[in-house]
Formats: sequence, structure tokens, C-alpha cells
Amino acid sequence: MTAQSTPPLPHGGYWQGAQVRLRAMRPDDDALLLHDELTDTEAVRNLNYGMPLPRSPAAAREFTERFAEFGSHDERIMFSIETIDGELVGGINIHNRQATHGTFETGSRIYRAYRGRGYGFDAKLLVLRYAFHELRFQKYVIRCIGSNEAMVRHAARLGCVQEGRLRRQIYTDGAHHDELVYGLLREEFDALWERERERGVAAG
Repeated sequence: MTAQSTPPLPHGGYWQGAQVRLRAMRPDDDALLLHDELTDTEAVRNLNYGMPLPRSPAAAREFTERFAEFGSHDERIMFSIETIDGELVGGINIHNRQATHGTFETGSRIYRAYRGRGYGFDAKLLVLRYAFHELRFQKYVIRCIGSNEAMVRHAARLGCVQEGRLRRQIYTDGAHHDELVYGLLREEFDALWERERERGVAAG
């Protein structure tokens, strides 16, 4: 067993989907790969709307330690994403939670070696179900740089509605870019969830 793997669960459970499961971050297992992925320039730029300064391995570990325990802060809820066999493939979080309005956003990242396998969509379904059905939010909001074609396709697959385009809102890589805004309502997610369950893609 590698440092990035854990024994598979004997059963499914709430936090397990068709291909992945979500778990708490573990500094000993997650920090090194998280730091290595900072060399993925395109992904870093899309997540940060620009290019941050390099971070040390110690900073990556401090980050995982900070968010390893759920309920220890209000900033965001962080999960690691791993395959059913226990291999770490990325991370996802819930942030910008607006209790008054019932809205929230997420941030997610599938590491380079694991993209194109549906892991991100599977993980997003689990997170959205938790946010809508347990935390009582009523709308999911996506904001992304207009050049992020992968996120545009992801929003379309989720059934999100494009609600806005902020022209020349972001400056990075020597040019201005539009920011796109998408929304997904609770009832729209419920319809998606039922379709995916019928297809056998979503968890029961």
C-alpha cells in the first residue's frame, strides 16, 4: 500500500459514489501530492485567477493540517477525493456559504494523472447532495475564467444555467479575460440526481 492509499471500505455509504469517495484530509498522506500539483500551471491559474508565488512543502502541510478536522473553522469544508480502491486523486471543498441567501460555491481539482475519468463529476454529485440535502442550501454558484473550457463543459454536464458574463473581469497571463457565472437550483439538482441514479452513476 502506498502513502497515498488506504484500504477500500467494505461497503458504500453516504460519502461514496460510483467511482470515488470523499474523506477528511490527512496531512501525512495528502500534503506531498498537493505540493507537487502546484507545478500544474494551467490548473493553478484557473483556480486562483492568476499565478500565486511558489509555496513550500511546509505550507502545503500546514494547509492540510488546518482543514483536516471538520468544524474547526467556518471558511470552507475540505474533502480529499480518492478512488474506491483508496488512491488519492484530488480534492474538493464547499466555500462562500451564504446562509441568509442559501447559496454556496465549490472548488475542486482532479490531479493531472487522473483527469478524464469522471472522478470530478462523481465527487461533485456527492458534495452537491450534501450541500442541498443536509445543509439546506438552495442554489449552487460557479464562477470561472472564460478560458477554462473544462469548467464550462463541467457546468453544462451538471445542468447549470449561465447567468452572467463579466467582461474583462480577470487579468492574468498578460491579458484580460471574461468571468462566467453559472447557477444550479435545488430542484434542478434533484432532477439531475434522479437521472444519475437511474443510470446507476449516482449512489443510492
